Amino acid sequence: MINRLGAYLKWLALLPVFIVVVLLAVANDQTVTVSLNPFDNTDTVLSLDIALYQLGFALFAVGVLCGGFVMWNSQRKYRRRAKQKGYDAAKWQNRAERAERSAGNNQTMIAAPGKNTG
Repeated sequence: MINRLGAYLKWLALLPVFIVVVLLAVANDQTVTVSLNPFDNTDTVLSLDIALYQLGFALFAVGVLCGGFVMWNSQRKYRRRAKQKGYDAAKWQNRAERAERSAGNNQTMIAAPGKNTG
């Protein structure tokens, strides 16, 4: 119930943002020239003529990708530590299982001679 309420509240908060973004995209449909050559801005090979809202969306997407990469890279030490702890846990689990098996074998070996002598 609380999960659904959170989802509804999220959409309720994001709806005005989506409306503003769409209105900005409709209002800013004029073409702009983006020059990718910092030394010669009249270079036609490294220039793009795109709508202003497309430029905004492209810059937003690049920002999201760069931010995601930075966050993923900053979590590397924690992923490495979790992986190592997983290996350690598997190693200790394996040792415990071997110890239980060998203890069980020793129990039967010790109990077996007692039965024969009785």
